[in-house]
Amino acid sequence: MDTAIEPLATLDAGAITATGATSIDELLRTIRGVTQSGDGQDPIFLLNAQRVSGYQEIGNLPPEALEKVEVFPEPVALQYGYPPTRRIVNFITKRRFRQLSSKQAVGTSTRGGADNANAHVDYTRLQGNGRLTLSLDARHTDALLQRRRRILPDPDVPFDARGNITGILAGGEIDPALSALAGQFVTIVPVPTGPLPVGTVGLDSFAANANRPRLFDLSPLRALAPSNDSFHGEAVIANRLGRKLSGSLTLTADHSRERTLFGPASATLLIPSDNPYSPFSRNVLLQRYLVEAPPLSQRTDITTLHAGGVVRGAWRGWQWDWTGTLDTQRRNGLVAKAIDTTAVNAAIAAGADPFRPFDLALLSNRLVDHTVQSTYGAGTKFVATNRPLRLPAGRVTLAATIEGEQIGTNSRTRGATPSAIAFDRGRVEGAVALDLPIASRREDVLPWVGDVSASASATVRRVGGFGDLSDSTVGVNWAPFTGLQLLAQYKRSATAPTLDQLAAPQISAPQVPLFDFATGRSTLVTLFLGGNPALAAERRRTRSIGATVKPLVKSELRIGATYEVTEIRDGIQTIFALTSAAQAALPELFVRDAAGALVSVAFRPINVFRERRRTLNLTLAASGQLGRPQSPATPGGHPPDRPTFYGGIGPTLRLADRIELRPGMPTLDLLAGDTVSGGTTQRIAGYGYGGLSYLGNGGTFDFYCTGGATVRGAVAASTLTFAPLCKINVTGSLSIHHFLPRQDWSRHLGFKLEIANITGARQGVRDATGIVPYRYQPDLLDAVGRSVVVSLRKLF
Repeated sequence: MDTAIEPLATLDAGAITATGATSIDELLRTIRGVTQSGDGQDPIFLLNAQRVSGYQEIGNLPPEALEKVEVFPEPVALQYGYPPTRRIVNFITKRRFRQLSSKQAVGTSTRGGADNANAHVDYTRLQGNGRLTLSLDARHTDALLQRRRRILPDPDVPFDARGNITGILAGGEIDPALSALAGQFVTIVPVPTGPLPVGTVGLDSFAANANRPRLFDLSPLRALAPSNDSFHGEAVIANRLGRKLSGSLTLTADHSRERTLFGPASATLLIPSDNPYSPFSRNVLLQRYLVEAPPLSQRTDITTLHAGGVVRGAWRGWQWDWTGTLDTQRRNGLVAKAIDTTAVNAAIAAGADPFRPFDLALLSNRLVDHTVQSTYGAGTKFVATNRPLRLPAGRVTLAATIEGEQIGTNSRTRGATPSAIAFDRGRVEGAVALDLPIASRREDVLPWVGDVSASASATVRRVGGFGDLSDSTVGVNWAPFTGLQLLAQYKRSATAPTLDQLAAPQISAPQVPLFDFATGRSTLVTLFLGGNPALAAERRRTRSIGATVKPLVKSELRIGATYEVTEIRDGIQTIFALTSAAQAALPELFVRDAAGALVSVAFRPINVFRERRRTLNLTLAASGQLGRPQSPATPGGHPPDRPTFYGGIGPTLRLADRIELRPGMPTLDLLAGDTVSGGTTQRIAGYGYGGLSYLGNGGTFDFYCTGGATVRGAVAASTLTFAPLCKINVTGSLSIHHFLPRQDWSRHLGFKLEIANITGARQGVRDATGIVPYRYQPDLLDAVGRSVVVSLRKLF
């Protein structure tokens, strides 16, 4: 790449082989930590230092086709018409390559459930400037039923297959006569296991279990993870278009089908005092799971089509490329979220026995939402770069960009909670970026300073519904001597909300248990989900300074550090924590009844007034070969192969993270125990990866670790301590031909074993009394746990 900025990491063909990756997805997962920017954004992808129409264009290249992978820091993005907020991953391919590959894989979780299978075939041909890739992929994953895991019933959920009796008011007395028999104030009691004859008072049988509700195990009727079937097809063709132009065309089609079970419908039924089967002198409530009817479920089908094209060329010193994309998606969802209990309540009011199984005819009216959402997008981008001027220290690099986009969605929900949303918007923007050399050892301009360059960019965009937004950056790159590079940068940006954030379908679900930080217990609410059309644009200011050190000239060892200070105004977040601070600052998301009980919660994206962060990101990456080079066995031959390795670590230290939900409200310190997510923000987290390969055999590992942290609650039961967590993934690859060299069928046949979360580590959470809250049980936080996949891949 034509840049003076050193890469953060470089993997040559040997290091790529050492990763054991059989696809670009696997390769990027292995080095994910070093490719993500400081704020977690995914990188920008280049192919042979040129822009592509999208990730789809390069996503199905086999790793064997790559000569090298380079990861560059955020400022390099300016040269390619992108804001300097995302890192660059440049894939460099071999000039000539041809391969047909077939892969079959099967896997499961080691504790059972979530069995999966994958079949993949692809063809790749590279010849000079020509490129052709074709691929087909099919995947299936079984649902993971709760009975496969150890999950205790929630003691705060009153529903049971036979039922628990409560008073009309939350926490109110059921019946004074029952309290007198039990010798205590009774607020909940299970229905006895035997039927109650007509006219029998039967309070004695209720009193025996006063205030000891019967809990129900949902395990046989609920899925912790859905079943899924997905299909993917892709075709990419690229070549020269005449003498001066080149281009590429990418076509992809995806379809997925997902099914899940939510468990039985819950119901709160009124038993009047004059019901002949009721022994109570007051009206009471029966809290029941309607196990007579099939469990509630959800089905979602998604079809996505994409077309992208790039045309590039040169004119009078300008290198230019034009990108165009077309996207469409159709989402068809069917959610059975409850059962209408009108008929059941009417039957009970008419004298039916509320303690026996109900006739299925009374439960036939299921509350079902059928949502159909169609989205579309069309975009185009023109980028031109040149070095039009020469300064004493070198040539000025100029990049100019013009971009346009039109996106829209149409969503309609029929059924229990009908709604309709139609939304579209356009975006037009222009940008210019400059890189100015100031000092250069090579040009003998201030050589005692080293190499110094300054960069600047400005972007102006008009977004439908949001008016004019702008971004700007200024930065300095200084390399005082070989092996050391310093980067300083100031970035200001304004970003409109995404289409999903604005216009996701509106969905409601009744009687959902959520953890309440005010009480440390679960509370049943109606949960509302969906987009927020009232969102404002998010605005950021970021200052950063970084250093990259390459201490050994002949070694691919690089050490990096970046200190970053970010201030976010009107940041777009979804508040998942039911804390007193959130409810005080955002009353529009929480609704309480006249008695003060929480009855509904909205998990919708909102604008947060202000957030301030300070982070220090460290990276260390190395790759190479082990042993000393040896001479070829024959003149003109290849030297003997040597083991190849790669590795890296990347700890992140969060020095500050404070958030103000609304102006004038108390500042929340996310590193000192406050939360907006229901989880923690750890001060220390980090990743690591590494691998070794020799003659097609090798092993890799990667891990992600977080430190412990505590969330402060209003009471001991909601003061939660999160233990440190480290998840380690390992893979092993074998070349079958290496062990069976005389068998022709074993040529280019590889076996791979992948173990995710090999130690079975899961997040440990306990409250201040040492108890694990129901909603933080390990099997709920990570249902799959350790999983194993074995695969065979044949190259032709």
